[in-house]
Amino acid sequence: MNISNQFLKITFLFIAFNFTIVAMAQDVKECKKIVQITAEGINTKSSAVLETKLAPDFSIAGQTGSIAKMVLQQLFGQLNDQVENYKEINQTNTSKGLELGYNFFYKQRGAVETTFVFNKQNQLTDLQLFGMQVKTMSADTEIQRNNDNVIEVPFEMAGNLIAVEVLLNGVQRKFIVDSGSPRVILNTKYIAGQDNEGKTRISSTTSGVNGSINGMDIGKVEELDFAGIKLENQEVITLDISHLEEDLDTEIYGLIGYDLIQDYDVLFDYENKKLVLINPNHFDNYKTTHLPNAKLETVPFSLNQHIPVIEAQIGRKKYTFGIDCGAEANLIHEPLFESLKSNLKNIELDSLIGADNNPVVINTAEVKSMKIGSKNFKRLVTAFSNISHLNQGYGLNLDGLIGYEVLSKQKTLLSFKRGELVFIE
Repeated sequence: MNISNQFLKITFLFIAFNFTIVAMAQDVKECKKIVQITAEGINTKSSAVLETKLAPDFSIAGQTGSIAKMVLQQLFGQLNDQVENYKEINQTNTSKGLELGYNFFYKQRGAVETTFVFNKQNQLTDLQLFGMQVKTMSADTEIQRNNDNVIEVPFEMAGNLIAVEVLLNGVQRKFIVDSGSPRVILNTKYIAGQDNEGKTRISSTTSGVNGSINGMDIGKVEELDFAGIKLENQEVITLDISHLEEDLDTEIYGLIGYDLIQDYDVLFDYENKKLVLINPNHFDNYKTTHLPNAKLETVPFSLNQHIPVIEAQIGRKKYTFGIDCGAEANLIHEPLFESLKSNLKNIELDSLIGADNNPVVINTAEVKSMKIGSKNFKRLVTAFSNISHLNQGYGLNLDGLIGYEVLSKQKTLLSFKRGELVFIE
């Protein structure tokens, strides 16, 4: 998983929305500041400041709560246009709150009518930037499980990521195993149609506010078989992950997410390039047969959404980390960088490409020491980046993510059923 990568189950399409006008009074000056913040956020491709001005029941495109925030983040990050000016066209007190109507004048799109609605606390409750629809997936996916007690899956390294062979519609394709992705994701580049080389390719048919938005859509897969774990005629997220292919210099047809591995104990064996999926009820037998002399260090975790969450100590302070095998380096929330400087070495600047395909300059460093349970890890390569979108999108409160840098130091097992992270030496 690219570090910022929380893959969103949303797609923007053009349709018209009408809002019922009803009556109430407001601090107009304060509300107009939020209009300015909105324009600035579009121009900087960041909704971070605007998110501090949102009402708890904020809605956009008919969505509320965490999905509404994800819509806002994705829209600002991928709009790829500049607001050159804006002009108020109406002001109405309604029973919903103060409604302000504006024309936003974009460099590419020209004038677009935009509606803001504010509550009594001058918080933004409703925003209509464009006519939009949010396409969502069914919460339930029918997965055919492999009932073997032990499933060994060979893998190769793609950078610091685990690449496995998957049968996609009967053809072997390369996928990345990414526990940080809640569901299977297919690369839009390879979904339908044939190019001159006979490879399956498509440009997304999704229409966004400026045509295709990074190929994000929801599609159907006829058949996907990962080590006997199968999807047949199921909805999947499709996303343009071509930047990941470019970074790894190899074709990547998609990501194997949490939904396909959640029913197993997952053993990461980087030394032997082997992923072992174990029936949780069979793990004691597996230990006796395959790990008779091994030393096991067990650290409990809580499962928040699809992310295992543990506590780790750096210096004298404890921090909360999510576990993600799709993290090529460890990740720590950027605001913690200054307070952690004394625990870092080899600090450098680097660039990071997120799921929105936009580069961001970040600090990287080695964390001198991190303690998880009773085990100390030394010189962990770590990137410092803002993970507010991850916390907000999934309702988390993480200080960072741990991935390859910790999981690869020894055999490591994740038991989603028992809530255990096990270091095996």
